[in-house]
Amino acid sequence: MQRRRGVTLIELMIGIAIVSILLVMGVPAFTLWIQSTQNRAAAESVLNGLQLARAESVRRHAVVRFDLTDAAGLVAWNVGCVTVTTDCPATIQSRPAAEGSVNARVGISTATIPLPTPAGHFGTAITAGTGLTAGVSFNGLGRVPNANVGTDIARIDITNAANSDARRYVVIVGTGGQIRMCDPALAFADNPQGCS
Repeated sequence: MQRRRGVTLIELMIGIAIVSILLVMGVPAFTLWIQSTQNRAAAESVLNGLQLARAESVRRHAVVRFDLTDAAGLVAWNVGCVTVTTDCPATIQSRPAAEGSVNARVGISTATIPLPTPAGHFGTAITAGTGLTAGVSFNGLGRVPNANVGTDIARIDITNAANSDARRYVVIVGTGGQIRMCDPALAFADNPQGCS
């Protein structure tokens, strides 16, 4: 007759201790990954809102504006026509702050981005809430009108309020209407996802 042997209490406790140590070591990295993912989702939301505003301006052949609407820097935006008509409403699409992460924050600059952009130009993050509320208008050709240069958003930084080590993203709006999301930690010369 064979004798069956199970796991002893000591072996079980050692197994639980090892799993606990691995979890304690992995939680900070997992938390940072989650917060970086929240920033990425917020940056993509802003990018999509800007692209929608530009596409709607061309489609409707009207001036359409993208506005960041939360003064505290939460990611909330509205896309709508500047001159409201039956064919061009004040709100085409919007994103309330409650829809996304409470940790992702935006700050903006209206200063024109120099071309070519010098290395390190995006090295310092714009503080969350800086310059808000603000927006950018696209004309019927999908461009940012020259009259609005210096008053419209040129740069949006997405940071994380819970962890300053979370990956930061930058969304750039050029006067020609070009919209681009980039990672300031990467050099554009080495990686097309880099900023400068």
